[in-house]
Amino acid sequence: MDEDGNIVYSLGILSNEDSTSIPIDLLLESDSLVLKKRISLFEYIPLYKEISSSYKHYEIENIPIIQVNSLSRIKASDNSIDDFINDSKVLRGKDTIVIDLRGNIGGNMINIEKWYEGFFGTKLRKDIVESGLYTNTSIDLSRHKFESKENEPDNVKDDCLEIISQYESQKYFPGWSPIEYADFKPMDNKTNIFVLMDKKTSSASEFLIYYLKKLDNVTLIGTNSNGCMLTGNCNSAVLPNSNIPIYISHKIYISKDFQNIDGLGILPDLWVKPEESLDRIIKYIKKVS
Repeated sequence: MDEDGNIVYSLGILSNEDSTSIPIDLLLESDSLVLKKRISLFEYIPLYKEISSSYKHYEIENIPIIQVNSLSRIKASDNSIDDFINDSKVLRGKDTIVIDLRGNIGGNMINIEKWYEGFFGTKLRKDIVESGLYTNTSIDLSRHKFESKENEPDNVKDDCLEIISQYESQKYFPGWSPIEYADFKPMDNKTNIFVLMDKKTSSASEFLIYYLKKLDNVTLIGTNSNGCMLTGNCNSAVLPNSNIPIYISHKIYISKDFQNIDGLGILPDLWVKPEESLDRIIKYIKKVS
């Protein structure tokens, strides 16, 4: 997408190299001319932005912008994630919305389910296969995680700790929980939904993209996402002798076709530099409306 909001073709590749630029040798041929040329492709850097809240709703030229910085609270006093859920009903039926997930590293899947139901008027039927490992170690790590959480109010932490305390009474303890999944139920979506994403878009925000892209009239703009969907419910600990921090997940998620996109992420429909994607998609929307 160019600076005027036109859809154009541009040369690019996916790479796992650390370099910010990659040289490519091109061979250009016509009926009367053969030309060799070396060009450099430059990395699309994720958008950097300072955030003070999980969610912000504003408009540009009467187009609703849903800026979702996190799918959990940024801090205990941040109630904007509740606004994200409540606004879903307000936005239902709009002709066009832009959901900005650039830099969103994830959060709580429950908030996705609540927003989905509010916006579409039906429960989200998750077709991702999931299971959790519940042992003394994983439960202790989860308990410590919520006891020390600073971004959640006490009542939320107490509710989570109550749920954690019930794991040891489950029939599958200790071990893996029963596999859960459903058949995704597509629905007739009339709203043009444009989703902005970049390489920092991770975890729960990728699950939101995963389910939105199954619907009609949804367009993904930016770069590939982070590719952080295989595991979840990450807990942390510090090794006692080396003081090295470690991060351990106790849930596994995988699509029913068993495709693992860790490190690759979800690919956009339109490739745009993250810092330019909002401005360019607004121009595109105004052009086609």
